[in-house]
Amino acid sequence: MSESSPRSGPVRPRVLRIITRLNVGGPSTHVLIADRGLRARGWETLLVHGALEPDEAGISLEGVDLPMRYLPTLVRPISPLADLRATSSLVRIIREYRPHIIHTHLSKAGLLGRSSAIYASPAARIHTFHGTVFKGYFGASKSGLIQRAERFLGRRTDRVLALSGRQRDELLAYRIAPASCIEIVPLGLELDRFRGGDRDAARAALGIAPRTVAVVTLCRLVPVKRIDRMLRAVALALTTAPALRLYVVGDGGERTGLESLAVRLGIADRVTFVGWSTDAPAWYAAADIVALSSDSEGTPLSLIEAAAAGRATVATDVGGVADVVADGVTGLVVPRDDEAALAETLARLGNDLALRTRLGAAAPERAERYAAERLVDDLDSLYRQVLSERGVKL
Repeated sequence: MSESSPRSGPVRPRVLRIITRLNVGGPSTHVLIADRGLRARGWETLLVHGALEPDEAGISLEGVDLPMRYLPTLVRPISPLADLRATSSLVRIIREYRPHIIHTHLSKAGLLGRSSAIYASPAARIHTFHGTVFKGYFGASKSGLIQRAERFLGRRTDRVLALSGRQRDELLAYRIAPASCIEIVPLGLELDRFRGGDRDAARAALGIAPRTVAVVTLCRLVPVKRIDRMLRAVALALTTAPALRLYVVGDGGERTGLESLAVRLGIADRVTFVGWSTDAPAWYAAADIVALSSDSEGTPLSLIEAAAAGRATVATDVGGVADVVADGVTGLVVPRDDEAALAETLARLGNDLALRTRLGAAAPERAERYAAERLVDDLDSLYRQVLSERGVKL
């Protein structure tokens, strides 16, 4: 009898978590916090992760003591040969580990991991959408294929998890899974490290002049983050808020083109491309404004961290942004495609210290909904419910 079938006595439950890659960002932080917290509550866990892309930085694993397996054939781009090899490896890992729950994160891991699970195991299947790739990432034919695959898998998944109400609405609109299977489990983060930063000390260490109004954006430099939009908005904002300076913390394939764009816009001396930083709390402490200009998001990590640090935020109205930023209370939200509105909002905040202070002071309370303990509580409860429905006694 499978260990995922009804049994006469309690079992020590095992969770196999699969994520496409452990790059710097919210999904990686989320899964590490989840596994660490669940292990403290008696769950066994194994985290399988794939390969970084060439221009990505990996999340720091220093001091992380979790069972992990690295799967180099699990890659983000569509690659039939690598995908076939990754699926074969996942089937083998699933059969060896014999999990009660298989929980996948990010699109590729979700597609391959759940497909492998259907073939190899009776374990409960859960998938978290940290964002979606239904449009804007691929051409029409690939996007359509991904949507059909997600619908097929969604009907064979015990729970599909969204990070926000807006994301849940998107999944329903695309008919990814039945409404009864889609639940909201927001990101969970360790917020303490972002609280109480010394602004003056951080700015001195980072070389930011006292009178500079520092606009900080932290992200991978990829098309969907639309740093080109941010640069054009800053160029406009500087005409009325000359103290602004933009700090782009992150790296990626778009960097060279973005640096060239800054030159063409005549703002190269007002923009600093920092590259990857291992000290994000210092950048939040030093910031006057934390900004985001994306075309698409799940729940933006940088906005939660900025809120925990007590910083005012400006962001485009995409994905779960409105769940993180209370418009007019903890930050300001602008329409996605309106560069003029983004520029006007940056200038307004840049010229109004009292407004920045008010928004920043209200932000930490908003951030509390993304605390790590809440995430572990949510997953612990969800897993127990799913296993109970399957007759597994804990």
